[in-house]
Amino acid sequence: MNTHTEILALAKKLKPELRRNFASSYYIEDEPKELRRYQHAALILHTVETVPELTRLVKTEFSAFEELINNPQYHRYQIPKKKGGFRDIYAPSQALKRAQKILNYHLQGYYLCIKPDVAHGFVVNPISYEKPCNIVSNAKVHINKKHLLNIDIKDFFPTITAKRVFELFRGEYFDFTGKIAALITLLCTYEGILPAGSPVSPVISNFICLDLDKQFVQFCDENQLNYSRYADDLSFSSDTKISIEQITAIKNIIQSNGFAVNEKKVYVCSSASRQTVTGITVNQKLNVNRQLLKKTRAMLHDLKTKSLETATQKHFNITTATTEKQRQIFIRRLAGYINFIGQVRGKDDAIYRRMKMGFDGVFEGDL
Repeated sequence: MNTHTEILALAKKLKPELRRNFASSYYIEDEPKELRRYQHAALILHTVETVPELTRLVKTEFSAFEELINNPQYHRYQIPKKKGGFRDIYAPSQALKRAQKILNYHLQGYYLCIKPDVAHGFVVNPISYEKPCNIVSNAKVHINKKHLLNIDIKDFFPTITAKRVFELFRGEYFDFTGKIAALITLLCTYEGILPAGSPVSPVISNFICLDLDKQFVQFCDENQLNYSRYADDLSFSSDTKISIEQITAIKNIIQSNGFAVNEKKVYVCSSASRQTVTGITVNQKLNVNRQLLKKTRAMLHDLKTKSLETATQKHFNITTATTEKQRQIFIRRLAGYINFIGQVRGKDDAIYRRMKMGFDGVFEGDL
């Protein structure tokens, strides 16, 4: 992979007349084809210097682009949080979402080139990529450690203001002109913040956290700690007790980077109790919690011994006839649970294999 300075330097060397078409023929290094596509996307992003180049990048006519940034349309709704309260979600209009998704592709390509190993959330996973990033890779960092600390950043997306996004695109990682940085900021933010629900918000949050991750890598090297981050969930582990002084220092680093600690989600435990990282048990090996195993077994048992109709009714706790949509949701949910168990416990795990065979047996010849 390349450093951000190497990517910037290479992008600036490209002649303007080559910027539009070089992706199909220009090779950064001897990498698999899929990975090269993301590297090309990163370079294309960095060749943008003018407004027409930006509108071409997001495949939007100038007049339509003006409307997107001057009159952004979002549908606001709320979803319940696991431990009470609600989270605001802002779903962009179809036109805005399309432009944001294109920009997201280029930003994800760049982040993949420069991301630190400690970041595991909101990262694309090319098939050929040797280090896939997900909640499993995030949890693996902390397997069989005597002490674990989990810290949650409070109001993660709303804390990332439009000013911080502008400074990101204007700063060393992108070095865009003030005008281009401002236009991209307007395309990505809403009411002065990074909106949860936009396809581009997650990757921007990862860029915002680059300095945070760097500081924690250095801090943990100096303090014999393991560190990983999945979005706003930060985890630290060690075979020696994590001291109050270290926890205070960790909180100070978070605050110095413009974030606040969710004190309700500061979780410290030893190996004598169940240790979890992003919902995965890490005491001696990776494992899913017993409740999920029990729930998956029950869903599969009802499906095999009764019927899809009865299993769906029981799962959704309804007494009336189910709809086709509800039955399909049940099937997808059960398949997702089984695949997740296999991802965590391993594809050779006996429990996973029995569940997978049972599920496939029900739908053999039907799906």
